[in-house]
Amino acid sequence: MATLIDNRYGKARVRVLKVNKNGDHHSVFDFDCCVLLKGDFSDTYYTGANDKVVATDSTKNTVYLLAQSEQFKSVEEFGVIVGKHFLATYSHVSEVQVTIKENVWDRMRVTYEQREHDHSFVRSRDVHTASIISVRGRPAQVTSGIEDLLIMKTTGSGFEGFYRDKYTTLKETKDRVFATMVTASWTYNTATNVNYVNAVAEFKKSVFDIFALTYSKSVQETLYIIAKTALERVKEIDEIKLSLPNKHAFGFDFTRFEGVKNNNTVFQPVEEPSGLIEGTIKRAASKL
Repeated sequence: MATLIDNRYGKARVRVLKVNKNGDHHSVFDFDCCVLLKGDFSDTYYTGANDKVVATDSTKNTVYLLAQSEQFKSVEEFGVIVGKHFLATYSHVSEVQVTIKENVWDRMRVTYEQREHDHSFVRSRDVHTASIISVRGRPAQVTSGIEDLLIMKTTGSGFEGFYRDKYTTLKETKDRVFATMVTASWTYNTATNVNYVNAVAEFKKSVFDIFALTYSKSVQETLYIIAKTALERVKEIDEIKLSLPNKHAFGFDFTRFEGVKNNNTVFQPVEEPSGLIEGTIKRAASKL
């Protein structure tokens, strides 16, 4: 006897571009949305009965209809709207999982007019992520994040005093290139009146401020200080998961060439193997 112990289904890769128009001044949301439903669907697995199945094509259509009819300031807010809709519309749906990847478009700055253009944009490389889980009878659980945020500094980083044994060949250094691709996600301690746009912006500012202005003794230390700073700046953030792969750039070996001095200005980027440093930092519980 085989037993179904879990199930979900829905529509993935629903691509949406929404343009908010305020006269000639436009803003855009460009995102990829996945909506999965959980609930009383066991009969369709066991017997093929489809009477409770909300067609995935209907799910796709719902995303577009809600994108047009509803006003939202962030993809997190849109995910909450989608979850509420499915729970309110279908009594046999018990949980809605919405996953969104938003392409970030920055407003184009026009040289001739010395201002940001009203309706022209340039694509940023990093991606804004959001996961919204809506369970009947509970507040929505929102997770925000960023992916593919590639940053580098050419000094202000070192790596010394690490454990040495017979396997160690790496030399210590006080001055190295530090490059990484930031992937992060964070949860919130409230579902009420959260400014998700500000949370994402302040998190990225924390990354830039700490990365640029703080000497890095290790990737681990930098990861912790970034997360600690973000928790201090955004009181609604509860827990942060960070992944910082160390995208190595090793100094080229000029000792093989007679009379050539190493000026520490030419490096050889190495894609793999690469270091991978990860950590989860949570807000300390209040002592009150």
